[in-house]
Amino acid sequence: MIFIVFGIAIGMQFHFEIVKEFTSPYTNEIETQELTDLKKTTENMKVRIEDLKKQIDTMEKERVVESVPLQKLKGNVDEYKMIAGYTNVSGPGINIVLDSNLEENKNIAEIIEGRKYLVNLVNELKVFGAEVISINGNRLVSRSEIALAGNHINVHGKPIAPPYVIQAIGNVDRFKRYVDHGTIIFELMESNGIKSSIKFSNNIKIPASTKEKPMQFLKAVE
Repeated sequence: MIFIVFGIAIGMQFHFEIVKEFTSPYTNEIETQELTDLKKTTENMKVRIEDLKKQIDTMEKERVVESVPLQKLKGNVDEYKMIAGYTNVSGPGINIVLDSNLEENKNIAEIIEGRKYLVNLVNELKVFGAEVISINGNRLVSRSEIALAGNHINVHGKPIAPPYVIQAIGNVDRFKRYVDHGTIIFELMESNGIKSSIKFSNNIKIPASTKEKPMQFLKAVE
């Protein structure tokens, strides 16, 4: 029952996230006020959802202490939540910043996407053991996309702008070997006017995914 309530809360959160991002195209004062009231209600509901999630967590912990099977079940649920991107995570890893080395105000989005630099960089990091990756704070999950949208890049449906900050959690020694010997992507980007700054850290923090695309066509098969 607890997990069902948690799932409903997550679904409501995604719905209200969409409402929050909606901006009014109207000039009519009444309609504008209605949208303002709706946004306020949305914010209040989000606070309520967070409170309910905390209550659920407390109830889960109390019941888990009393039951060994529930302890195992909660461990599995927590693991799946982390894999699905619903949990904030931290650990050792790499921080890469990509920015323009061209004249001022030059948009590098078309270069970055046209030559698939971000896609290739993400894939190469995965090959070298990246367990979790984010771009400009957007957690990449199984169905995330990186695509050019007009004059900017969208990551997981959200527009991002330079500098592009790629963070990955994994084995630092493997990441160092990747940078030193496992890729020429940084040299290629440099030749296209894109400079890169690379740092290694023992405490990379990557936030949970804020929303997920709805599942419409798939179903579980026993």
